[in-house]
Amino acid sequence: MLNKTSGIILYTTKYADTSLIAKIYTSDFGLQSYIINGVRSKKSKSKATLFQPLSLVEMVVSNSNKGNLQRISEINNQHPYVDIPYNIVKSSIAIFLNEVLYKTLKEEHADEEIFEFIKNSLLILDLKTDNCSCFHIYFLVQLSRFLGFYPQGNYSEETKYFDLKEGRFVLNIPSHSNYLVPEIAQLFDNLSNVNYETLAQLQINKAQRKILLQQIVLFYQLHMPSIGVIKSIDVLEEVIS
Repeated sequence: MLNKTSGIILYTTKYADTSLIAKIYTSDFGLQSYIINGVRSKKSKSKATLFQPLSLVEMVVSNSNKGNLQRISEINNQHPYVDIPYNIVKSSIAIFLNEVLYKTLKEEHADEEIFEFIKNSLLILDLKTDNCSCFHIYFLVQLSRFLGFYPQGNYSEETKYFDLKEGRFVLNIPSHSNYLVPEIAQLFDNLSNVNYETLAQLQINKAQRKILLQQIVLFYQLHMPSIGVIKSIDVLEEVIS
């Protein structure tokens, strides 16, 4: 049975001489692996450029319960990016987000809410004209809501530390080293209480941003140990001044 669905390309690998296997997060079926035959041949109607990481696509697919590989019968670019491929800051952010999404999205069932969040976030990044140096950090804070470990509580004089293991703001310094000191905890809380339109108004300097990024990646690693090391973080820190 053929089904029409939207998708976000996460990862591709070459298969045989002219084909690809693609990991795609879809709006109707969650994370799926698709084989696309002949996509790298000169005569192929499905150009390989459609399968760049985080491309937003419309597909006609044949999803079956038999086996892990599904098939795509038709694929088209849904929203071609106008700035991300040509803007080094945005493209570096996209590479980082792609690695995080590839390592965290594992569910093979539909979740339209998280799909729409990711899709809309990518479109906002592409069209954003103001400072986007904290975009990726804000994205991770919001993504944690869908992954089940969104920060609990708020920063205050009574709860001025953030316990990364417990995922909540606390009064006293935890008995372990995985926590945010008050200065960073307050900024972390601020990131939880803005939106993409007001994000650029936050006053976060380079040193604070570096600590925030490192600590939220640790936050993810503590709650999702399977994600391991995020390799693209070093490049991202170099690009964003």
